[in-house]
This record gives sequence, C-alpha cells and structure tokens, in this order.
Amino acid sequence: MVEILYEILGASWEILLDSSVYILGGILIAGVLKVMLSPELIVNHLGKGRYTSVVKAAFFGIPLPL
Repeated sequence: MVEILYEILGASWEILLDSSVYILGGILIAGVLKVMLSPELIVNHLGKGRYTSVVKAAFFGIPLPL
C-alpha cells in the first residue's frame, strides 16, 4: 500500500517537473501582457456587442493551448 503511494507521489513529481517550464513561461507571458495591455483596451475590444466580442475572444483564445 505504501509502495503504491510512493509511486503515485513520484509520478506526480515527475509530471510537475516536466510541466514546470511551461507553467513558468505562461506566468511570464501573462505578466508581460498584464503590464503591456491596459484593461480599457481589452474592454473596448471584448466588452461591446454580443457576437463580435465572442468571435474575437475565440480567435485570440485558439492559439493559447497550442
């Protein structure tokens, strides 16, 4: 029982180590975007209208998982 727990913890640690570079990169990019883009700009582009804001948000959100 304890061996299974150690294996789970070891595998979880390996996954964390493998994904840490991407997590840190995402945090860095999010910080740069937060500093560079003003909230008013985002509200102007994504806060008005019903369909155009959804299309713009989907268009900009497509490359994020890639």
